[in-house]
Amino acid sequence: MPALLEIRGLSAGLRGRRSVTPVVSDVDLDVQAGEILGVVGESGCGKSTLAAAIMRLLVPPQVLQSGSMNFRLADGSYDLAQLPARELRQLRWRQLSYIPQGSMNSLNPVLRVERQMTDTLLQHGLTKAEAHKRSVAALELVNLEPKILESYPHELSGGMRQRVIIAAAVSMRPALIVADELTTALDVVTQRQILQELAAIRDELGATIILITHDMGVVAQIADRVAVMYAGKIAELGTVNGIFEAPLHPYSQGLIGSIPRESGQRVEGLPGEAPSPWKYPGGCRFHPRCPEVFAPCNERIPALLPQKPERRVACHLYDAEVAADA
Repeated sequence: MPALLEIRGLSAGLRGRRSVTPVVSDVDLDVQAGEILGVVGESGCGKSTLAAAIMRLLVPPQVLQSGSMNFRLADGSYDLAQLPARELRQLRWRQLSYIPQGSMNSLNPVLRVERQMTDTLLQHGLTKAEAHKRSVAALELVNLEPKILESYPHELSGGMRQRVIIAAAVSMRPALIVADELTTALDVVTQRQILQELAAIRDELGATIILITHDMGVVAQIADRVAVMYAGKIAELGTVNGIFEAPLHPYSQGLIGSIPRESGQRVEGLPGEAPSPWKYPGGCRFHPRCPEVFAPCNERIPALLPQKPERRVACHLYDAEVAADA
């Protein structure tokens, strides 16, 4: 079955005076209809840039360099990388919505919630009565009462503001929702409630969700599949159960090994630090921190190759041709 979103060769970076510094490099990724795909990695790995590129919300000096993003809907396919701004504007919110990083602070403090939720709906042709009805229904999806519409953001708790942003994102019942660091700065109880509500939205609306996060625990709770990202590239891709039970890439192993599983357990962190885009190493970008590094790693960029069923990994350890040459 064709993917809802098929990303091929996507690269984005920071434009300088003489060149573009790569932040996201040659990403290939399929997002299946109805799934929750977690994109996980350390801060600075390019997750948020990938999310902004998908939404075409890159802000200068950020720039989309190359690639295609084929978004398949019932009325046809759209390459989000090439779509004219006018057409993209019509597609956003109706079929493609975004929950930004720091979304608790994304509400205008001087406007009531209803004004902020209905503005987009009115722009997409709904009447005031229809927009109000949609807003009430969206709030109910995230367990908020309709009276919230009359509130100002400062009258709401952090978790409630987060829910309002989620409600606004799903009010048009989009096919794809991109959520960037959805649970950052929330306490663990509110975080769990938000994740449960997000899963319920997927089940009720049939929406597909790309969840950007640095928290492997969040991915384990809610995602169907996970893309592990490092230094702007996909290191490993597979089902959540498959990767958590038997991670292949040394970086995935390090991330999962850093999760405490029982009281008193000694947690092992990854050595070193993730490189900045201005200092990406040659060859495999993880090789300076990798415990399994061998000769080809600092010279050749590993391809993202299929391994086990429903698993792809970019590591020379699993490339028979490279291993044979070494």
